[in-house]
Amino acid sequence: MNQVAVERVPAGLQWSALSERGVRAALREGDVMLALAAPVAIYICFYIPLRKSMSATGIDFAQYLLPLVAVYAMFFTAMFAADRAGREVAGGMATRLRSLPVRPWVPVAARMSANLLRGCAALTSALVVGTAFGFRFHDPLTALVFVLVALAFGAAVVIAADALGTATRNPELGGTVLFVPQLLLIMTSTGFVPAEGFPGWIQGWARNQPVSQVTSALRGLADGRYPSELGVAALWIAGLLIVGAVLATRAEGRRA
Repeated sequence: MNQVAVERVPAGLQWSALSERGVRAALREGDVMLALAAPVAIYICFYIPLRKSMSATGIDFAQYLLPLVAVYAMFFTAMFAADRAGREVAGGMATRLRSLPVRPWVPVAARMSANLLRGCAALTSALVVGTAFGFRFHDPLTALVFVLVALAFGAAVVIAADALGTATRNPELGGTVLFVPQLLLIMTSTGFVPAEGFPGWIQGWARNQPVSQVTSALRGLADGRYPSELGVAALWIAGLLIVGAVLATRAEGRRA
């Protein structure tokens, strides 16, 4: 009888109930506070020591740095996503859901709701601290596109991280595995310095890798333009979203 009753629960209601659970956990366990604090710390740590040297080259570093901090905020959210997905499996919640008639995409979509909250908090924090140090949007419409692109990139890396956390079934391992590639992508991007500041052998990678393309697109949007990098960034984001969604759903369906 209980099985029949559960089968009648629409997927939308299942998603709503699991989303509420995830959001409550994010608020209760301090995830949102960490999401607010991390971009502030990163912005200040890089802006204060580098602003004079960057200003000497004619770069408005407050304006230049913020897009990279927004990207970092999304990576930070992705580390939370891997951690939470791993906890769901390690704690047995994933197994309990698997015993119920819950479609594989529902737990993934529910975790994305909580991750969206973390991502919005992190991006808001980045914009607030950037504005305090001199960052400005120069057009309201491109500013809106800036936010949408940043959140779309966040969704892409978050869903891939969710798949990793579910597959590894280990919250510590998921976050640790993500740390190295995200650090390499950020440090070899044009987020801190232009491509010309890298050795010649790595300039091509520094200019064209996804973090550089997304950061350059955000930088142009912040300045009130629609830069050529926006199309490439959209392709990177779409590709990551598709691959991440497929991997996350398959990992959820195969979990033990």
